[in-house]
Formats: sequence, structure tokens, C-alpha cells
Amino acid sequence: MSQTIPQEIGILAGAGDFPKLIAKAAASQGVRVFILGIKGFADHNLSDVASEIAWLELGQLNKAIELLHQHRISSLIFAGRVPHTTIFQYRHFDLRAMKLLAKAANRKADTLLNLLSEEFENEGIHVIDSSLFLKSLMPKPGLLTPRRPLTEAEIEDVEFGFPIAKVVAGQDIGQTIVVKEKLVVAVEAAEGTDECIARAGKLAGPGCVVVKVSKPQQDFRFDIPVVGKKTIETMTVAGASVLAISAGETLVFDQEHVIAEAEKKGIGIIAR
Repeated sequence: MSQTIPQEIGILAGAGDFPKLIAKAAASQGVRVFILGIKGFADHNLSDVASEIAWLELGQLNKAIELLHQHRISSLIFAGRVPHTTIFQYRHFDLRAMKLLAKAANRKADTLLNLLSEEFENEGIHVIDSSLFLKSLMPKPGLLTPRRPLTEAEIEDVEFGFPIAKVVAGQDIGQTIVVKEKLVVAVEAAEGTDECIARAGKLAGPGCVVVKVSKPQQDFRFDIPVVGKKTIETMTVAGASVLAISAGETLVFDQEHVIAEAEKKGIGIIAR
């Protein structure tokens, strides 16, 4: 089902290229982009791609809502990484954020993001699909590296790992597992994908298969699986040989570069 493109959007921006890519894509369609950059995480160069930008500390929820109202923003996108462990850093959390955190039944990402979304929704600010402007970056099923096909053993590891990764993702633990010879050697938790891959390389050595998946009922407003240049760099250092992703539900940034670099490094990529 296609979504209506709003005339203006807000982007609550964390780390990485995701906020910048959304801003550029939205602006190319004539959308006014207001960025709320989270200090210490969002790239300072985001001002180059925004119609307007404001900065706030992590946890300044009331300020975020006030700024969105002031700039007449009623559609908001969450984009960019904010490490899950930051929930233990309350230094700048305002009273509204602390009350929201106290309401949470647990500290899972989905729980917290849903509560945050509800808070914005109650203020008339709709949290929308974060991939709305970037659907072209979600590969269809198939081999993405034609010059580096998978071996039979690697395909078996992908088939072995995929349902396990889906279960892990469905429990909101993490979206990545690493497999070698039908053994799960690492599971992503709060540390993030890159650290998970690096740990697997240390534990099992070269030849690991990285499986990164969407959740069984993926909420495209937040926590969409993302891979890019950094993923391939980390896999290269770890000696990982294959990256398997969820077709149509994983964003691959800098696709041409990622595929070329993967083939150069002998890494196969498949969308399943």
C-alpha cells in the first residue's frame, strides 16, 4: 500500500548516514526537511541537507515536541543509530522522558520506541515509515554479487541461520547472528552489528556467514535492518565470507560500492 508523501517532515537524527540519505531523498521530491539532531550522535554536516536544523541532548523529549510544533511538523521519521545502552545515561533526560521510561514494562528497543511514538502521536505528530523515501535501496531476492556466488556449504549456513535469526529478531534481542558450519558463534545484542561480527571473527576465525534480518512483523517506522560500507569493512577484518539479508526489508546504503567492494574482498551477498 503506497503512502502519501507529506509536504514537510521532521527527522529525529542519530548517528550514521541514514538521516542524511532520507533528507536528500525527501528534498529531491520537494519536501521541506526539519532535522532534530541529537548531540553527540548526529553528523554536524546534516545542516547541509536540511531546510532547517535544531540540536538537542538525548532525552530532551519536551524540547523535541516543542520544536516540532514551532516548525509546524506533523510527520516525523526516526533515523540513525543511538546505542541502546544510552538508556542508562540519564544526564539530560527531562521529566517527560523520565516519566515515559518509568512506564516501560521492559527496556527492549521495541517497547521504548513504541512508547516514544505514542507520545509523539498524542501530540499530533505522526511517526512514519523511515524507509518511505528509500524503497529503491531495499534489494529484491537473489544474489547481489554475481562475481562471488555462494558455495553449497555457505548456502547451507544461510538456510540454517535465517530462521534462528528471525526468532532472535522477533524477541527484540538483535537482528544479526553469525554462523559457521551450522553453529551459531555470535548473536547481536546491545553492542550492535559490527561488534557482533568482530566477536565472531575472534571466536571462529575466517569463513563465518553473517545473517542480518528484519523482524517477523517488521515495523518500518523504526529499527529497519541497515547494511553499508562499514559492514563490509568489518566483515573483511573478521574474515567473514557471506552476508545474507532480508530481501525487500533491508536497506543497503551505497549499493554499487558495497557490491563492488564485497566482490573485491571475496564476500558474497545474498538477499533472501
